[in-house]
Amino acid sequence: RDADKAYAEQAAASAPPPPLPHQQQHQVPPQFPQQHQYSDYEMGMAATLYEQHRRMNCGLPYFSPPLMAAVQDYRAQIAIPSYNQQYPQRADLMWHFQR
Repeated sequence: RDADKAYAEQAAASAPPPPLPHQQQHQVPPQFPQQHQYSDYEMGMAATLYEQHRRMNCGLPYFSPPLMAAVQDYRAQIAIPSYNQQYPQRADLMWHFQR
């Protein structure tokens, strides 16, 4: 019995602890407010939606104030390419279709 108990204690001590739930998710870049943590994906999606609303002149999306502040910080640090930068233009494709 004592040997089994000692073996169980040794096995438990040598096994690494399971990762915490917050360690399994995306880590938030340190430059964003820490009181409201958003993943890279969430920030990218929110910033893209904000940029689409701005470009289409249909008002701003309804974000919570902390998310809006985080989106503003994100947009200040990470440039979202313009439409012309995202998609090839006719002049860029002409060389491809010339014979």
